[in-house]
Amino acid sequence: MVDYRGLFKSIVDKHKNDQKWDNGDFVGIKSISNTKVGTVGQEFIEGLCAYLNLPYEYPKNAQGDRSTQSPWDLKIFDIAFELKTATEDTSSKFQFNHIRYHRNYDAALCLGVSPDELYFNLWSKADIVTGKAGKLVSMEKSANASYKLTKSKTDLHPINDFERLIKEFSNSFK
Repeated sequence: MVDYRGLFKSIVDKHKNDQKWDNGDFVGIKSISNTKVGTVGQEFIEGLCAYLNLPYEYPKNAQGDRSTQSPWDLKIFDIAFELKTATEDTSSKFQFNHIRYHRNYDAALCLGVSPDELYFNLWSKADIVTGKAGKLVSMEKSANASYKLTKSKTDLHPINDFERLIKEFSNSFK
């Protein structure tokens, strides 16, 4: 009789997360689904804005409830942001997935999560479209709807700089 459980477990163990994710304050993020990683990132940025008394709002539907069908995720200082959250990979990079040109937003806010640190950066949609934010790679062969932006820690800012840099971005955006 084939030991399906043992076979599957041995393969999972072979492909487990990089050992840098064995310890750290934020290791729990590796045990949740990719969709929930984005939700965690969004709730964190909302909570950070509330804590810092920065004006923010999330999209609402006709009934006034939170909308999940909006082209943007969060407005901060009335700038409509597409939020992207990524965990640090084995190459110490962050791959921000599903960046889309065709959506109606003003800027992207990318949150990078490493085992013990949080990083972020902000780019206008114009900077994304023109390549100033970095090289976008298509997530599907022969398709141009969804892209990936890969960044290293040196391309991002420590989260402690969030308040200052979001205010500077807002002032330069208008």
